[in-house]
Amino acid sequence: MKHINKLLMILALPVLLITGCKKDTTEGVSQTVKVSYPEITLNGNALVIVAIGATYTDAGAKLKDDITGAITDIQPTDNPVNTAVPGLYVVTFSASNANGFETSVTRLVAVTSVTGTINRQGTYLRTATGINCYITKLTDGVYEVKNPAGFSGSTNTIVYMVETAPNIYVCPPQPTDFGTMSVININFTATGATWNVINPGFGTGQRIFIKQ
Repeated sequence: MKHINKLLMILALPVLLITGCKKDTTEGVSQTVKVSYPEITLNGNALVIVAIGATYTDAGAKLKDDITGAITDIQPTDNPVNTAVPGLYVVTFSASNANGFETSVTRLVAVTSVTGTINRQGTYLRTATGINCYITKLTDGVYEVKNPAGFSGSTNTIVYMVETAPNIYVCPPQPTDFGTMSVININFTATGATWNVINPGFGTGQRIFIKQ
């Protein structure tokens, strides 16, 4: 009987060794990471003005990964600039950090060659609200428009407008503090201006302004 017990113990020993040496694994275990975003800094200006037919080469940007601290040079992920066609173009830089969270930054490129056109700079009062819109001339044919909606809640909202030919203006979709915004049906007169704002936060009706 003693010999049988010893034999059973010897046979059981490999089983104990196999089960006792099971390897730990993290497969199937999810990892929680902090939500954070990398920093993208444009090289050069956020608004670039280019003459029709000129060569445009984007200055690029720098990406700082907030997780690893690495700084790298990056080029646009979307660059639609066509200097043969006047207008306002949005150049986009997008990149992710080591955890996969993405940041996007844009540069605006205004293409125009108009000269000697009417200066539209000034303060414009929206008749429906009594709120002012401010237009600043940056150069011939390029304007900064502050509060294009003429609304008390968007006094810091800025869009850029380009005169592509005498008295013809475009203000295509562009990023603002109210999200993507554009202005269409732009018409200036000697006494004011009218246009429509396209943005989910505003109505699409015509806005009437009187120059002050």
